[in-house]
Amino acid sequence: MKKVYLIFALLGTALFSCEPMDDLQAEANEVIDNTLTAGEASYTLAEEDYEAVGIDATEGFNSYEQAQTLVPDVLNNAFPVYQNGTSIITSFNVYDPIVPTEYSVTEEDYAAVENEVGYFVSTSKVQDFLEYKFEGAENGDIVELTYNAVANEITFDISAEDFDLIEEELGDTYPDAASSAANYSNFDRREGTDAYWSNDMILEAINVVLLENLENVEGQPYNVSYAIFDGSAGTESMTVEFNGNKYVPAAGVTSYEITDADFDLIGERFADEYPEPASSAANYNNFDIRNGNPAYWNEVMILEALNVVLSENFEDAEEGAMFEVSYATYSGSSGTGMISVIKEGDEYIINTNPVPVATVETTNVFAYTGDSWNMPITLTSENYTEMGQSEPIFDDEEEALYKIGIYLGRLYPYALSGSSAVVAYNLDSEESIRYTLFTLQDGEWLGVPQVIEATLQFAKTDGVWVPDNTIKYSLTGSDYGTIAAALEDEYPDPVSSMENYSNFDRRNGNAAYWSDEMLEEAMIILLNSIAPNAEVGQKYEITYDVYNGSNITETITLIKNDAGNWVRFVED
Repeated sequence: MKKVYLIFALLGTALFSCEPMDDLQAEANEVIDNTLTAGEASYTLAEEDYEAVGIDATEGFNSYEQAQTLVPDVLNNAFPVYQNGTSIITSFNVYDPIVPTEYSVTEEDYAAVENEVGYFVSTSKVQDFLEYKFEGAENGDIVELTYNAVANEITFDISAEDFDLIEEELGDTYPDAASSAANYSNFDRREGTDAYWSNDMILEAINVVLLENLENVEGQPYNVSYAIFDGSAGTESMTVEFNGNKYVPAAGVTSYEITDADFDLIGERFADEYPEPASSAANYNNFDIRNGNPAYWNEVMILEALNVVLSENFEDAEEGAMFEVSYATYSGSSGTGMISVIKEGDEYIINTNPVPVATVETTNVFAYTGDSWNMPITLTSENYTEMGQSEPIFDDEEEALYKIGIYLGRLYPYALSGSSAVVAYNLDSEESIRYTLFTLQDGEWLGVPQVIEATLQFAKTDGVWVPDNTIKYSLTGSDYGTIAAALEDEYPDPVSSMENYSNFDRRNGNAAYWSDEMLEEAMIILLNSIAPNAEVGQKYEITYDVYNGSNITETITLIKNDAGNWVRFVED
């Protein structure tokens, strides 16, 4: 009634004042808003609230911790005279991005999955490891994994600019040879001439070029091609790898990865012999290894295909040349296979004694979607262009989610409802990568916004607004059943009474009596049922019906402690 009297008082004043009615109404509202002495209210932050505490309203707070620090200032401004004991359920925006979990595979990890070589030979082996290491992964979880992998050989061509660099760096050591290399953009291989380049000199020149142009990843092999002159123009190549200090000749094995063009070649060459597998390989750029499938490629067939590819790409390979060949596979999900081969006569056969392969430490991002780990879909420049973007970035999240949703619909036209995918894209700049989980719902791919609305309760205590995560909960009929199922053997009479009347008998001395300790035990059982994954520090204020001669209610407050147990909460 107090608020009603205030309104009448203010309206009465209007009869004898010249103040406009709007001003009087505003004053009335202000008085009403600021007379709450105890109880609960709710409030959603407005744009001016964010601005008042120096926050961009479109992004919101950058963490819950920041919100807990700054929201009290907002509440002080909005409700300056609210009294102690008041609780306000406050809604606000929080920037909650998906941040990959960084993990580096250790020697113990390799041993745990019986990997004796200490590196992964294929993507499928990495996926198997992730299944083992992150057994409890949930849809949308992302891991940035650092691990040792087979280093596929990368080609590098020495350019005219590189030959200029060689003269600049080696001109004092090999004046005639370096001058000739810069003038003609080649290495003179005519022995006996002043401009002659030996293999060791060329290796020095390669070091000059690669150390300047590459990231110098230890173990990564490069097949370096360069122009020569030995009486006529030609080319040569040298395979080198970085040993942590400089580039040295690589081991006698060549790593090669089957390309999309190679799969096209396979589709063409085996169209008559293996029509369905060949068509599948050319269409999907992989070998289907699902046994029993019409497109199935067995190991013998794959070896045949690799013979065609290696013969096409390495015409001059000599007897005994060894290759580690990796290729894309499909077994229900995308993966990678690898075969070690050696040239024997005119064909390549399985190499039963391969030399140690070159490995390199690599880092890749994997996302758990559905029931498997795969690399996120990373948008290319062409994808952005298709979506109408002039640059490979999006200006805001709303635009990104909308356009990527359409793109996924075209990419997966037959996906089932509930399917999910993680997409990596650039927001605001090419360095600003976001990972977003998309799920197919009612025919639309919907992305999870990274700016989300959060709710947090604040309580005014000693004149200060403090975060209060207390959840207020009142028992329902099913809750009494949960408690009964757990305690009926231990407390038969109290439980029987509770089930019959849906309350707790609090008459001391009665056979159905529930003591404080018994009630606490009952509520712990209930919370373990309804909130099994509650975080440490979560509080529940539970209200339940009791009978002490009259039908009333009581309340108990429990909190989850550092040990993960529910205990009675007592104010300091």
